[in-house]
Amino acid sequence: MTLHIDDVGLLILAVGLLVGYAVYKHTRAAAGVASKGDVVGAIGAAAATITALFLLFGGGGSASAEPAPRPTGHALASLQVSAVPPE
Repeated sequence: MTLHIDDVGLLILAVGLLVGYAVYKHTRAAAGVASKGDVVGAIGAAAATITALFLLFGGGGSASAEPAPRPTGHALASLQVSAVPPE
């Protein structure tokens, strides 16, 4: 199964991952020699960056803003009611 990711979505994901990696490297270097870095902070920063960019750029979706056209004709309920024989 192949999953197609739009160019904008791929760019947003790449920027988010780079931000997360930068936060991880910064916390690893700033905390001292024995520190392993702040993994939770890096994941949070990456998620926040991806979310913000997705909201700003729309994620490359192709959804239409136009409302769906209304169907013409009779509704099913009106056909069922009219099909009942009179008493």
